[in-house]
Amino acid sequence: MTQMQVSIEPIAVPAGLDAPGAADFVAVAELFNAQQQEFWGNNDFYGPPQAQLAGRGSTPTRRRELLAARAGADIVGVAQINLPLTDNLHSGTVDIVVAPSARRRGVGTRLYAAAEQLAVVDNRRMLMAETDHLLSGEPAGPFAGNASLVPQDAAALFASALGFRLELVDRVSRLELGSPADDEAVLEQARTAAGAGYELVFWSGACPEDLIAAYARLRQKMSTDAPMGGLDLAEEVWDEARVREAEGLARDMDAEVLVSAARHVATGELAGHTVLEVFRNNPAVVYQDDTLVLEGHRGNRLGMLLKAANLVRLREAVPEALRVYTWNAEENRHMLSINERLGFRAIGYSGEWQKELSAE
Repeated sequence: MTQMQVSIEPIAVPAGLDAPGAADFVAVAELFNAQQQEFWGNNDFYGPPQAQLAGRGSTPTRRRELLAARAGADIVGVAQINLPLTDNLHSGTVDIVVAPSARRRGVGTRLYAAAEQLAVVDNRRMLMAETDHLLSGEPAGPFAGNASLVPQDAAALFASALGFRLELVDRVSRLELGSPADDEAVLEQARTAAGAGYELVFWSGACPEDLIAAYARLRQKMSTDAPMGGLDLAEEVWDEARVREAEGLARDMDAEVLVSAARHVATGELAGHTVLEVFRNNPAVVYQDDTLVLEGHRGNRLGMLLKAANLVRLREAVPEALRVYTWNAEENRHMLSINERLGFRAIGYSGEWQKELSAE
């Protein structure tokens, strides 16, 4: 197929959907949405332009840039580049989406080249990217170990051709919410196993002031305790301001965030936490975010306790919820076994890729 003639240009995140430049941003947002609908075959990952307006803008801890490929008046591709500003200053992430009519015509390659150049100018030496793959039949592919779960499809071949190496494989799982009695039974079993040494603490939206320092510690530990494979990532820096920033972003994206934490009764220490997110535009769909238990408190079934408790609470807070999605490193057998006990089933895999950039 012949190369498509496109221009690559930055797209600013407008102040609002009625502000100058908003039409281009909406076109970009819908391009991301179309890709998600095409891949998953549903609208479970649809993000309204208003929510994307908040989610694709820069913050004090992360610079975000959008580059669009324009053919005439039409935007046929987009690259988003995320650059951390408080930690991991050597790295960035890139996400590229190309409209079906423009694929295999050099558009994605040109977008990536522009994104890489932006990262190099910002003194980044490493770029990371993610590919999604639906579960279909037996694992296939040329990669070693868990990488055999990632097939040689268009996304993987594109990443490889650009010089990326596959460093980690995440399992994508979905829970179809069933009988509330099932969750209650699992919760009571977990309570018994954990014993009286821990109590559950819940909040929605904003962390209580008396817990925010401890919660920031949990968020920071999550950046190192979760399996990273070969990804070149250092510990993130979390403090009260960053916690409040994340909470504000969720509010701006019209999301309900439900946090369940376990507190050690004897010391008052927060021993672990788990997070669920629900976007009000589609409350049937829930996303499981971080789950972490600090090393000194492991072995007490707190992971199961936290997750089961938050699912019970989810039913009360968001009765419209029907299904929950989660992502876990395939090597994280402990967390996968908890999810399987709760009823999560694998539906696909995500590949985490990494490329070392040339300074030239």
